[in-house]
Amino acid sequence: MAIGLTRRRILVAGMTHAAFVSIVGTLTMAPSANAGEQIESITWALPSIPDTLFIPHAFLAYTGAIMSLVQEGPLTFGNDLALEPALADRWEEVNPTTIKYHLRAGVTFSDGSPLTANDVVATFRYHMSQDSGSQLASFYNSVATVEASAPDEVTVKLKAPNVQFAFTPAHMAGFVFKKEQLADRKIGTPEVLPLGTGAYKLVEFEPTRHVLLEARDDYWGPKPVVKRIKLEAIPDRTARLLAMQQGTIDGTFDLAISDIDQWKALRDVDVVDSPSLGVYLLALDQSAPPFDDIHVRRAVAYSVDRKGLVEALLKGKGEAATALNPPEIWSGVLPPDEVRAFYATLSPNYAFDLKMAKAELAQSKHPDGFDVTIDVSSADPYMVNIMQSVTENLKQIGIRARIDERDNNAWFTSYINRDKPGMRIMAYYPDFADAANYPSLFFSSANAQKGGMNGSNFKNPEVDEKLAIANENADPKARADALKEVFKIANEEVAIVPILWPASAMAINKKYKFTGYTAFWYNIPWAMRGFGLR
Repeated sequence: MAIGLTRRRILVAGMTHAAFVSIVGTLTMAPSANAGEQIESITWALPSIPDTLFIPHAFLAYTGAIMSLVQEGPLTFGNDLALEPALADRWEEVNPTTIKYHLRAGVTFSDGSPLTANDVVATFRYHMSQDSGSQLASFYNSVATVEASAPDEVTVKLKAPNVQFAFTPAHMAGFVFKKEQLADRKIGTPEVLPLGTGAYKLVEFEPTRHVLLEARDDYWGPKPVVKRIKLEAIPDRTARLLAMQQGTIDGTFDLAISDIDQWKALRDVDVVDSPSLGVYLLALDQSAPPFDDIHVRRAVAYSVDRKGLVEALLKGKGEAATALNPPEIWSGVLPPDEVRAFYATLSPNYAFDLKMAKAELAQSKHPDGFDVTIDVSSADPYMVNIMQSVTENLKQIGIRARIDERDNNAWFTSYINRDKPGMRIMAYYPDFADAANYPSLFFSSANAQKGGMNGSNFKNPEVDEKLAIANENADPKARADALKEVFKIANEEVAIVPILWPASAMAINKKYKFTGYTAFWYNIPWAMRGFGLR
């Protein structure tokens, strides 16, 4: 796949525009508002507000929902999820390992300073530095060098051809910081609010509580419709529903599908749902007992009642996950129906079966069971309910499991820092729509370390070899064949325990229109995508 075409958008490899729209639902590109239309302010709820606004140290969907309005990358995703120009007005693949991004003129940060190639280079290099502790470092594993080849041009050289790097400049890993700020250890705190080139600037931040944004008069792009946006943390689902009912918030993301009927019953509220391309999974730490024992991992896999959870939590808007990748995310490599047929051949299939779970545990080094505590995010719409079901099932086979509910920031920090060995639950949504995205994050040995998403510490040389083929080869068949082998091995070794592929839902007051809701709501400047008064 060509990484960039000058002044042209590109779709996911091999996928037609119509095919992708059929996956993500109705995605209408619309102007931000009618000429002269202005909205003084809106208040938007999120299940959680991060404790830092510095994305490299808070790689969360809710951080993205805030900072996508403040910061931009060289590229962005359109409402059809295809790559489009942003800070770069054009980009080109010089050869399979060299990409050039030409920065548009007249772009400034919110402090009035001009954007330069050095800012982009400094941002990319920050993620690449082992000393930075960036949680997005894995997106730059394929990069050899980043240079300012001209004051308005950035040249990236890859170690080898890499299909996935095409998307890095468009999502959170590509959001550009001002070079000087990256040296400030307080960046992301209320004292040092990150600057950006986006349509909004940060004016107030109370960690874990709220963020206030103001529209910029000097933004290089379309004039923002909403002058001020307040984002508030309301972790409790009932409290968010009540706030919407009382009119104290104008909208919210990340609704629990199980609550949809209550939200739809509210007057003057629209509820929109769409496939999320996300996955819920268990990561079982293979680096230490008891999960270094494959029979223990298989016992856990047989103890998850996926179909029951889908029925109870998703009301048909989602699927029981039989592997890491939702079938639709393979598009451009394999059609979803072929993916489902392939998944059906995976053996064992780990259908819910407590007798099999007991038999596997009996074969393990821990036949009498063990104690385990699983951290969950209290802000997530499903984690608590999922783990309540799983822990009850585990207790029936002798595994004494308990849940530790934590706020969203503490849960993620524990996962990413490997605070304690054992079992972890993760909810992950795509950075971009490519079949190699998830397996590269969760199955690669390179990510089996502190700061990486491979919370199972799963390492397999053959998997790494096949992932390299899937990442370096643009041919769909070669990629599909390589990824099939990855999924066969991952399934056999229980690299992760897949649980759900959920739908995504949001709510908005009917006095507003919003035509830009997509599976990537946390990666794009959502208030600039068809937001306005009806």
